[in-house]
Amino acid sequence: MRSPIAGEDDLRAADREQLEAHGIGVEEARRQLAILRNPPPKAELVRPAVRGDGIDPLPAGPEAERLAEEGRCAARSGRMIRFVPASGAASRLFAELREAGAGGDPHHPVLRRFESARRHLPFDGGSADVLERYGDTPKALIPFHRYPDGEVRTALEEHLIEAAAVLGGGGSAALHFSVASRHRPAFEAFLDERLPALERRRGCRFEVTLSHQSPATDSIALDEGNRPFRLMDDPAAPLLVRPGGHGALLRNLQRLADQGFELIAVKNIDNIQPEAFQGPAVRALRVLAGIAWELAQVSDRPSRVCGVVPAVGTAGGGPFWVRHESGQVGLQIVETSQIDLEDAEQSAILRRSTHFNPVFMVCAVRKPGGEPYRLENYVDHGASFLVHKSHGGRPLCSLERPGLWNGSMAGWKTRFVDLPGEVYTPVKTVFDLAGAEHRRSGDDE
Repeated sequence: MRSPIAGEDDLRAADREQLEAHGIGVEEARRQLAILRNPPPKAELVRPAVRGDGIDPLPAGPEAERLAEEGRCAARSGRMIRFVPASGAASRLFAELREAGAGGDPHHPVLRRFESARRHLPFDGGSADVLERYGDTPKALIPFHRYPDGEVRTALEEHLIEAAAVLGGGGSAALHFSVASRHRPAFEAFLDERLPALERRRGCRFEVTLSHQSPATDSIALDEGNRPFRLMDDPAAPLLVRPGGHGALLRNLQRLADQGFELIAVKNIDNIQPEAFQGPAVRALRVLAGIAWELAQVSDRPSRVCGVVPAVGTAGGGPFWVRHESGQVGLQIVETSQIDLEDAEQSAILRRSTHFNPVFMVCAVRKPGGEPYRLENYVDHGASFLVHKSHGGRPLCSLERPGLWNGSMAGWKTRFVDLPGEVYTPVKTVFDLAGAEHRRSGDDE
């Protein structure tokens, strides 16, 4: 794209009407245009957070038992809810299969790999059957694990089961899933069908709620001419409006805080283990919740306790000491996209990092007296970032809000805790489900 022209405002009356109907005010649109044309500076890394300098060990012994009991009590008393971003479809999960199948070669290496892995996968049928049945299904409703008795569980069901285990028997487990509006009927139908039997088997009650990402958090984009991107290459065409990234989910967290929840445990939908392997994650969640509860009693701002795991060839966000505009240095989760990789010093700091953010955290969102924090007041809006995509074959530059656990929580009190790597078993491709950490018991041969 050509160099930006500061101060341009190409919004027509029809654009303003379109944006207002979408929930985006004119001033917000102008703010987005200003950032798109004059991007904020990259994060300034001071040093990586490591064990003994920003990352605490996971408590053990009597201290761990005490904290775990505090966390279990928070879950059983209804003070804690699990928040799971679950709006994604399974398109990426099956991308390799779809590309291989489109070539028409039945001997394609990816298809052969799928056939050899089939006995470890929770699907029935060949690759074409799997694509037809699940290609556009929400990842939360995709079969993740097949058990020795033949039972197949989805990612959503495994989250329910893990949440029930955190309770330690009985009680009510509260979970909230953010979903795409077009997939909501599928979620509701699935829950109506499966929840009653699951509650009977687990001896607990599940309080499951759903929400969408607010359209008011969407973003506009720029075209190659640095003008607002339109749906057609026509100055009279409507504007393209795109989702503003997972930072938009801060509003969803705020609603949970306003409803009375004091602790919010955040996990990604695809990071879940089979029931027999959930023990380490259950224990870690209880302990992190206990730490978060105690931290909240002495904090004057929202706080979070983030589990981090050793970075073994994993790309993505990690824990760092970062210098803020005020000059103060604090702990933050920083994505690679936020770092100036052309700066040799910053790149060197990134290479020295030892841990990765698996999105395994417990957030404290209400004041010690019970009033909810206004989470928007703690966002670093300078952490918005630009993404380069295309629409209809035309390149565009779009704005994403500060990431939910990055700039959106920049003003929060942060504590990092070292967790065992076994709590992080993400499913990014269909072949991850054939890994040992996702196989049923007795199916490792």
